[in-house]
Amino acid sequence: MITDKKRFEQLHTERLLLRRPTVEDANAIFSSYPTQKEVTKYLLFPPHESIHDTLNFIQWSDEQWKKKGGYNFILCSKADEGRVIGGVGLSLEGLDDEHESEEPKLPAGVARVSYYIVKEQWRKGYATEACKKMIELAIEVGITKLVAPVHPDNLASIRVLEKCGFQEDAMVCEMLVLPNLRKENLVGFGRSLSLSDPPPTLTWED
Repeated sequence: MITDKKRFEQLHTERLLLRRPTVEDANAIFSSYPTQKEVTKYLLFPPHESIHDTLNFIQWSDEQWKKKGGYNFILCSKADEGRVIGGVGLSLEGLDDEHESEEPKLPAGVARVSYYIVKEQWRKGYATEACKKMIELAIEVGITKLVAPVHPDNLASIRVLEKCGFQEDAMVCEMLVLPNLRKENLVGFGRSLSLSDPPPTLTWED
């Protein structure tokens, strides 16, 4: 597993710049996806109520980047002067590790992928594009499998995963309390990674 992470702090796709968030991004992030309840409904954090919530997120992101297995990015639109339109990341920690243990609960070589797009940019393929880049990053840093627990009603996210070569995986299912929903079973998706795997099919429709 690669430990020198600095060279991954800024990545590119055809339409997106993925970069590590900084304190200078706080206002741009706060005015974007984390304040939209439609976006955060199925995510692991509630909507940001103030800029302090966003600053806490950036501090958490810094802590993730200092660890061996945390890669957290904001998504910036190349066509719109670098405007923040979402986020994406990889984590080698379990869903509630930050509250219970510093030891990762996910098996060695396994990472959880997450992604979120501002509502105004839905159905343009940005989530698929960002997820595809996370697959490339995961392979480069030695991750052998990606997993994604998803709420069964989050059909758009499920479509993104399917386009990126993920399949339902019962071993990935977890129970947890989502901030805006009651405790429910999540649908588990996983994708094994190897150099022999074909690249994910990429379309511009989420």
